[in-house]
Amino acid sequence: MSTDSPTIDSLQHVIHMPAAVSRTLQALIALLLPVVLVIGSIRLVATDAYLAFEYGRADFPADGLGFDAGQRLAYASVNLRFVRDGLSIGALAGQRLGDTPLYNDRELSHMQDVQRVYQAAGFGWMIALNMVLLAAFALGWRRQTRPALAASLKRGGLLTAGLVAGVGLLAIAAWRVWFVAFHRVFFQPGTWVFSTSDTLIRLFPEKFWFDTALMLAGFSLAGGLLIALIGWRLQRRFQPVLAIAHHSISNQESCA
Repeated sequence: MSTDSPTIDSLQHVIHMPAAVSRTLQALIALLLPVVLVIGSIRLVATDAYLAFEYGRADFPADGLGFDAGQRLAYASVNLRFVRDGLSIGALAGQRLGDTPLYNDRELSHMQDVQRVYQAAGFGWMIALNMVLLAAFALGWRRQTRPALAASLKRGGLLTAGLVAGVGLLAIAAWRVWFVAFHRVFFQPGTWVFSTSDTLIRLFPEKFWFDTALMLAGFSLAGGLLIALIGWRLQRRFQPVLAIAHHSISNQESCA
């Protein structure tokens, strides 16, 4: 009897989290994983390396008004750093093409809007990521709730994959509708429409955004499926352990 008590005490200590708390943490992980993966993918492509890759594609349209690949990459890199690093508007307003400012006032105003959206998304991503990590730690800390962690990872991964696949197919089937709808969600009407001679269009033609949307969908879809696979594998690993723990407790209660 005395030799079994440490095991009983250990199991009773581990099986402690209320079921409602466990379900809440599972839902939190599953619902926030799409946010973490999609915004994480955006941050992944917001790099000079991606700009160079995109501009180097054989089917990427040349600028009909004179920018060569090097100029495009240099100007776009500054534009990207302005958005990503939260630089002052002077980083763009101070750029010139000969004696003419590189960007007009409408373009500068739009880029400030883009920066605000990106920075807000980055802040939300940090909050979502930390909440997912804390919830995962809370579920993974106890042996009893590890299957719940595995299930939440699988559900969150599949939810991400399903949402991204649906949005990605819509973008492919009706790109213009998708593109306009996206801008209407985040920007005021008319503030994001420019002439083909404006610098923003010359640096980032519609082909750039179509390719980027597909790249983001690909990264997010792959991330979602990978996490779902990890969750599925962990479920198979943790379920026998949980079954043994429950069986041991049932036997002890029967003996009592």
